[in-house]
Amino acid sequence: MLNRILILFGNELDKNNLLKTGQHLKEKYGTEVYGLYIRDIRKYEVLPPTVEGLVVDNSANFLIREWEKSENIQVEELQKIFKNYFPLNHLLIEEGVVQEIVQEKMLGFDLIIVEKSKTITADQKDLLRHHYKPVLLIPENNSLKVEKVMIANDKSERVNKSIFTFLNMFGKLNDFTSVAVNLDDETDNEFSKYMEIAGKTLNTLELEGKPINIISEKSEEFDVLIMGDLKHSFLLERLTGNTGLKLLENIDIPIFIG
Repeated sequence: MLNRILILFGNELDKNNLLKTGQHLKEKYGTEVYGLYIRDIRKYEVLPPTVEGLVVDNSANFLIREWEKSENIQVEELQKIFKNYFPLNHLLIEEGVVQEIVQEKMLGFDLIIVEKSKTITADQKDLLRHHYKPVLLIPENNSLKVEKVMIANDKSERVNKSIFTFLNMFGKLNDFTSVAVNLDDETDNEFSKYMEIAGKTLNTLELEGKPINIISEKSEEFDVLIMGDLKHSFLLERLTGNTGLKLLENIDIPIFIG
């Protein structure tokens, strides 16, 4: 079931992109859509040491005032755009540490939607390290249309979990394509049996070559890509050059991570 969606806003150049995704899911699945913008209190960490309670460096105060002014402008602009799609009381404005507030808000939502920039930001990495609800990453200038679904299938428990979560949320979809690279000696027959019993059509492709190149190229034929979660991958990122992380930055279609 897909009852409530939370769209996390930040410094996106075009917020319409995320809002169109929420609107599409509301129209197709009747879900409630909320937005969240967080004023990050970490900006106050730039304050220098004080003497008898007085701040020594006025430049830090100036920096914070400019930051706050920028946040106020972003909130005003977001409110103007948001009300064109959803009731304004569905836009939540909070102040705190981004990751802490997102973790708390996840308790009341089925799915978190966030923009995927070309280079994964620190806040996006934090979200992918710690999320316990599914995340939908929307590339810049590419809103979601859930029709043709591709699975980046490494035949692991992580991707299996993502697939089953996706099936529970988007039960109306029946056609899936599973793409596995350099794994033809490994089987996932039980998954194929389940899809058949569930009345889903599963097209399986077993390919050879460079995983990133193949999956990136194949993804151009689809609307959304399902991947396994990357929590453990971040620990190995520097050692292995993990494929999952590189895919995040190379894929130009929405990515669902359960």
